[in-house]
Amino acid sequence: MNAVKLAEEAGLGGMINTVMQSAFFALNEQIIPYDKATVLMKKYAKKAYGRKGQEIVEKNYNAIDAGKAGLVKIEVKPEWANLEIKEVEVDMSRPVFVRNIADQVNAIKGYDLPVSAFTGYEDGTMDNGGTAYEKRGIANYVPEWITDNCIQCNQCAFACPHAAIRPFLITDDEMAKAPEGLSTKNAVGKGLKGLQYKIQISTLDCTGCGVCVEVCPSKEKSLVMSPIGDEIAKGEIQNTEYLYDHVTYKDNLVGKNNAKNSQFAKPLFEFSGACLGCGETPYVKLVTQLFGERMQVANATGCSSIYGASF
Repeated sequence: MNAVKLAEEAGLGGMINTVMQSAFFALNEQIIPYDKATVLMKKYAKKAYGRKGQEIVEKNYNAIDAGKAGLVKIEVKPEWANLEIKEVEVDMSRPVFVRNIADQVNAIKGYDLPVSAFTGYEDGTMDNGGTAYEKRGIANYVPEWITDNCIQCNQCAFACPHAAIRPFLITDDEMAKAPEGLSTKNAVGKGLKGLQYKIQISTLDCTGCGVCVEVCPSKEKSLVMSPIGDEIAKGEIQNTEYLYDHVTYKDNLVGKNNAKNSQFAKPLFEFSGACLGCGETPYVKLVTQLFGERMQVANATGCSSIYGASF
């Protein structure tokens, strides 16, 4: 079921909640018979949107009907029930917290963890930086950088909620050690002569929200959404590993007094657990780029508790 397409056809744009609610009850008739659920959903839609006019009510009716009509049965291969489970060798270079706790939770083995695994964490404090080791690869489509179209404004990196897209300034020595085929262009800007410029997307950390594409001001877009498989095949994972881990951040060459220059600094808030397209986390990320480790943040609980410590 393509919920977005069904919602658009019903006249609700990208708001899929009504379609998904209907689909849920269509698949779970043991909870409530679908015919009865339909009557109740439409009754609520009339109550909720009646004051906005019958046209809006009808659009919600159409979305409710589409929820069941749009379901497509996917056959699961019988052999999948007996897939071989291969033990993965533990990478001992990963932090203790990551390999002993976070990796277990991500492997859906959290219930098997003994209480003793949390010794040292009794106050609820967790180690920072764990998300850098997750590499979830949850996006179907990720940005592809069109080198020739880029005007080097760094707006894409500035707006990215997850620090998954970053500009790099690369020296000749660093270029010599780079993966084969790394696409760059001559850097423009005061004090940047002789350096190469590169926008790099962390394919496995991107959530696919497309914010970077939307904010790109290039006349011919310098970013387009591309199937994640295509980007992996082109070596973007290897490019990310090299640039993020082995190329120095050169914010010392520029004054961080504008949006472009701020993005040459390493973000100390990265790959958060925020929803895709989050409007809040780009600001948290920016503050860390401006002030680095010389800062402390104290605020009330809320979304920050989730995207900052989703574990």
